Amino acid sequence: MDGRFIEFLLVLAGLALSPFLFRRFPTPGEQDRSTRTNADAGEPDLSVVIPARNEEASLPLLLSDLAQQTVRPREILVIDDESLDGTARVAREGGATVLSLAGKPEGWVGKSWACQRGADAAAGEWLLFLDADVRLGPDAVERLAAECDEDGETLSVQPWHAMERPHEQLSLFFNLVQAAANGLCLPKGRPSGLAGPVILIRRLEYGSVGGHEAIRGSIVDDMALGERLRRAGRPFRVLLGDRGLSYRMYRDGLRTLLQGFVKNQSAGAARIPWDLLLATFLWITSCTSVPYQWIRALAGLDLAWLAVYSVLYPAWVLELRRIARRFGTFGWPTLAAYPLALLAFHGVFVVSLAKRVLRRPVTWKGRRIRPGR
Repeated sequence: MDGRFIEFLLVLAGLALSPFLFRRFPTPGEQDRSTRTNADAGEPDLSVVIPARNEEASLPLLLSDLAQQTVRPREILVIDDESLDGTARVAREGGATVLSLAGKPEGWVGKSWACQRGADAAAGEWLLFLDADVRLGPDAVERLAAECDEDGETLSVQPWHAMERPHEQLSLFFNLVQAAANGLCLPKGRPSGLAGPVILIRRLEYGSVGGHEAIRGSIVDDMALGERLRRAGRPFRVLLGDRGLSYRMYRDGLRTLLQGFVKNQSAGAARIPWDLLLATFLWITSCTSVPYQWIRALAGLDLAWLAVYSVLYPAWVLELRRIARRFGTFGWPTLAAYPLALLAFHGVFVVSLAKRVLRRPVTWKGRRIRPGR
């Protein structure tokens, strides 16, 4: 069989797989609240824990959002993880209780130390871990609390990605591949791990799996914590955010964006089930092949294949539009020129792979992390 025809079949397979990988887009509060045991139980006994390192710019926005919630948490704890800016000051000004850390113990990686110290200090029955760059609509905590059930099911949310600067649009495929590989949008949903920016977990559940202390050496703590829950037979769900449950990542510039995704990709793929990894690989390969094959046909003046891929390219643009609008403010220019975002994704993948194989450190927020850990 001709190689070009095999490549064409692979492209069609990936495109056909897309509606399966991205079948459903579950958000907090979309289910009938009559099926939720906490729907009318009043305000939950909930502590907010915010691990923060150098978050002077983002933290005031989140604290302002928390102050305007229709359902107020019992307490708001900001864990200042050796910040080099005014994080602790703005946290106190925003009405939060601040716990300042110093001297992270050997073996702890990323934000796990801050999360564990925050959980230890919290008084609530439920722990709501929030990244400092998360933004909440006035009813966000109420919507999250309504999803809690008496069985203690853990909930996490991959927030809607709000973007303002052009470089942030390069995060398109990082968002989509993360969701696909985690099984977030599958017909029945079977996530491999949690989504780190928003995690709501009952204290008893958290302690039963060892909390963040049990995953202290993991870069991708959200995936690792989800794995601990799954091995213990404890249920958890991962939902998608919307404009009322969003975040703005990597506002500081392109370098920060690339460093962040290198950190995540360097360790995340090893925790993905093989079938989801294969399906996601076929999906991204199909998406990548179309512009490549179009250029190849144009260069070779192969009019038949040029016509085929001239149809498949807008087909992928429309499919990406269907999906991407549920993940963030990705505009038509980004989707029409999606190969640019693909280049960023593949470039980060190569760098991440090289760092993992060579065990080179990843720099993130002024710290050097070994990706092999």
